[in-house]
Amino acid sequence: MMSRGESPPATTRAYRPRPGATWWLRNRRYVFYMVRELTSIPIAAWAVLFMVEVSRLQNGSAGYQPLSGPIWIAFSLFCLACALWHSFTFLSLAGRIIRVPRGERYVPPRVIVGGMFGLMVAATVAIGGLLVMGGR
Repeated sequence: MMSRGESPPATTRAYRPRPGATWWLRNRRYVFYMVRELTSIPIAAWAVLFMVEVSRLQNGSAGYQPLSGPIWIAFSLFCLACALWHSFTFLSLAGRIIRVPRGERYVPPRVIVGGMFGLMVAATVAIGGLLVMGGR
Protein backbone atom coordinates (compact mmCIF):
# COMPACT_ATOMS: atom_id res chain seq x y z
CA MET A 1 0.00 0.00 0.00
CA MET A 2 1.04 3.54 -0.63
CA SER A 3 1.07 6.02 2.19
CA ARG A 4 0.04 9.62 1.83
CA GLY A 5 2.31 11.71 -0.27
CA GLU A 6 3.76 8.78 -2.24
CA SER A 7 3.31 8.71 -5.97
CA PRO A 8 2.59 5.53 -7.94
CA PRO A 9 5.51 3.69 -9.52
CA ALA A 10 6.75 5.30 -12.72
CA THR A 11 6.44 2.08 -14.74
CA THR A 12 2.79 1.10 -14.42
CA ARG A 13 1.44 -1.03 -17.22
CA ALA A 14 -2.12 -1.39 -18.39
CA TYR A 15 -3.55 -4.87 -18.85
CA ARG A 16 -4.15 -5.56 -22.52
CA PRO A 17 -5.81 -8.90 -23.14
CA ARG A 18 -4.69 -10.59 -26.35
CA PRO A 19 -7.49 -11.80 -28.58
CA GLY A 20 -7.40 -15.45 -29.52
CA ALA A 21 -7.00 -16.71 -33.06
CA THR A 22 -10.76 -17.13 -33.42
CA TRP A 23 -11.80 -13.66 -32.21
CA TRP A 24 -13.64 -13.07 -35.46
CA LEU A 25 -15.98 -16.04 -34.93
CA ARG A 26 -17.77 -14.29 -32.05
CA ASN A 27 -19.62 -11.78 -34.21
CA ARG A 28 -21.45 -12.45 -37.48
CA ARG A 29 -20.24 -9.18 -39.03
CA TYR A 30 -16.64 -10.06 -38.27
CA VAL A 31 -17.15 -13.47 -39.90
CA PHE A 32 -18.40 -11.86 -43.11
CA TYR A 33 -15.52 -9.40 -43.03
CA MET A 34 -12.93 -12.15 -42.64
CA VAL A 35 -14.53 -14.32 -45.33
CA ARG A 36 -14.44 -11.32 -47.69
CA GLU A 37 -10.78 -10.74 -46.90
CA LEU A 38 -9.92 -14.44 -47.30
CA THR A 39 -11.52 -14.54 -50.76
CA SER A 40 -8.59 -12.49 -52.03
CA ILE A 41 -6.21 -15.44 -51.58
CA PRO A 42 -7.66 -17.72 -54.30
CA ILE A 43 -8.14 -14.67 -56.54
CA ALA A 44 -4.44 -13.83 -56.18
CA ALA A 45 -3.46 -17.47 -56.81
CA TRP A 46 -5.54 -17.53 -60.00
CA ALA A 47 -3.99 -14.25 -61.16
CA VAL A 48 -0.47 -15.62 -60.61
CA LEU A 49 -1.29 -18.79 -62.55
CA PHE A 50 -2.79 -16.67 -65.33
CA MET A 51 0.38 -14.57 -65.53
CA VAL A 52 2.45 -17.77 -65.75
CA GLU A 53 0.23 -18.90 -68.63
CA VAL A 54 0.69 -15.58 -70.41
CA SER A 55 4.48 -15.73 -69.94
CA ARG A 56 4.52 -19.20 -71.54
CA LEU A 57 3.17 -17.64 -74.73
CA GLN A 58 6.60 -16.08 -75.34
CA ASN A 59 7.91 -19.49 -76.34
CA GLY A 60 5.38 -19.73 -79.14
CA SER A 61 2.74 -22.35 -79.66
CA ALA A 62 5.20 -25.21 -79.16
CA GLY A 63 6.03 -24.25 -75.58
CA TYR A 64 2.51 -23.28 -74.59
CA GLN A 65 0.59 -25.91 -72.67
CA PRO A 66 -2.61 -24.26 -71.37
CA LEU A 67 -4.05 -25.32 -68.06
CA SER A 68 -7.22 -27.25 -68.70
CA GLY A 69 -9.28 -30.07 -67.35
CA PRO A 70 -11.99 -30.35 -64.75
CA ILE A 71 -9.78 -29.35 -61.80
CA TRP A 72 -8.69 -26.11 -63.49
CA ILE A 73 -12.27 -25.33 -64.50
CA ALA A 74 -13.53 -25.99 -60.96
CA PHE A 75 -10.76 -23.82 -59.51
CA SER A 76 -11.56 -21.03 -61.98
CA LEU A 77 -15.26 -21.18 -61.12
CA PHE A 78 -14.43 -21.09 -57.41
CA CYS A 79 -12.20 -18.06 -57.98
CA LEU A 80 -14.95 -16.39 -59.99
CA ALA A 81 -17.37 -16.93 -57.10
CA CYS A 82 -14.78 -15.47 -54.69
CA ALA A 83 -14.25 -12.45 -56.94
CA LEU A 84 -17.99 -11.83 -57.25
CA TRP A 85 -18.49 -12.13 -53.48
CA HIS A 86 -15.54 -9.83 -52.78
CA SER A 87 -16.78 -7.26 -55.31
CA PHE A 88 -20.39 -7.38 -54.11
CA THR A 89 -19.53 -6.97 -50.44
CA PHE A 90 -16.96 -4.23 -51.13
CA LEU A 91 -19.28 -2.22 -53.38
CA SER A 92 -22.11 -2.61 -50.87
CA LEU A 93 -19.95 -0.74 -48.35
CA ALA A 94 -19.17 2.12 -50.74
CA GLY A 95 -22.10 4.20 -49.49
CA ARG A 96 -20.70 4.15 -45.96
CA ILE A 97 -17.14 4.88 -47.03
CA ILE A 98 -17.50 7.50 -49.75
CA ARG A 99 -18.96 10.90 -48.90
CA VAL A 100 -19.79 13.15 -51.85
CA PRO A 101 -20.77 16.67 -50.76
CA ARG A 102 -23.77 18.26 -52.45
CA GLY A 103 -24.31 21.70 -51.01
CA GLU A 104 -25.06 21.45 -47.29
CA ARG A 105 -25.75 17.71 -47.50
CA TYR A 106 -24.16 14.61 -48.95
CA VAL A 107 -25.22 12.39 -51.84
CA PRO A 108 -27.35 9.56 -50.35
CA PRO A 109 -25.46 6.29 -49.81
CA ARG A 110 -27.96 4.36 -51.93
CA VAL A 111 -27.11 6.53 -54.95
CA ILE A 112 -23.38 5.93 -54.45
CA VAL A 113 -23.84 2.15 -54.14
CA GLY A 114 -26.10 2.12 -57.20
CA GLY A 115 -23.53 4.12 -59.14
CA MET A 116 -20.75 1.74 -58.15
CA PHE A 117 -22.73 -1.31 -59.23
CA GLY A 118 -23.70 0.48 -62.45
CA LEU A 119 -20.03 1.22 -63.20
CA MET A 120 -19.13 -2.40 -62.50
CA VAL A 121 -21.81 -3.63 -64.92
CA ALA A 122 -20.73 -1.10 -67.57
CA ALA A 123 -17.07 -2.12 -67.25
CA THR A 124 -18.02 -5.81 -67.42
CA VAL A 125 -20.08 -5.26 -70.57
CA ALA A 126 -17.33 -3.16 -72.19
CA ILE A 127 -14.56 -5.67 -71.43
CA GLY A 128 -16.79 -8.59 -72.43
CA GLY A 129 -17.57 -6.84 -75.70
CA LEU A 130 -13.88 -6.33 -76.41
CA LEU A 131 -13.16 -9.97 -75.69
CA VAL A 132 -16.01 -11.18 -77.91
CA MET A 133 -14.91 -8.92 -80.76
CA GLY A 134 -11.40 -10.28 -80.40
CA GLY A 135 -9.76 -6.87 -80.19
CA ARG A 136 -10.82 -5.85 -83.71
